[in-house]
Amino acid sequence: MERMILISAMSRDRVIGTQDGMPWNVPEEYQQYLAFVQNQTVIMGRKSYEIFGKDLLSSKNLVISRGYPDGPGYQVYSSLEQALESAKTLDRTIFVAGGASIYAQALPLADEMYLSYIKGDYEGIAYFPEFDPQNWMIVEQRDHPQFEFVHYKRQE
Repeated sequence: MERMILISAMSRDRVIGTQDGMPWNVPEEYQQYLAFVQNQTVIMGRKSYEIFGKDLLSSKNLVISRGYPDGPGYQVYSSLEQALESAKTLDRTIFVAGGASIYAQALPLADEMYLSYIKGDYEGIAYFPEFDPQNWMIVEQRDHPQFEFVHYKRQE
């Protein structure tokens, strides 16, 4: 399988979402996200797809849902395992782009993480799962005015 990367923006206390999206508007971070996933495979849950799907230029969008119909630009799978089986055949980097339960399922399988820590305090209802930093090596760190980008790679 190609690399599997979790990609997320979050507050320092791991907030990733509210009822209707993200609690911040950081265009520079969002453009970075879109650039990373362009022409790659993106796996996400139904709610995340409904929020971000219209902007995705990824070559293959795999949505995890029970009962959501396939549509133009995406295919639906009932589990992360089924989506990963399909993604393995595409020979592209696989990005997992949320939400919280999909991240939690994918974290033990991920090779890397691209995490943008949004500066400021935000309230939300969805959180990125906790992870042990000792299992991850920081490969790259970039500070931006409104966020800090950190690229992690799983320690062997």
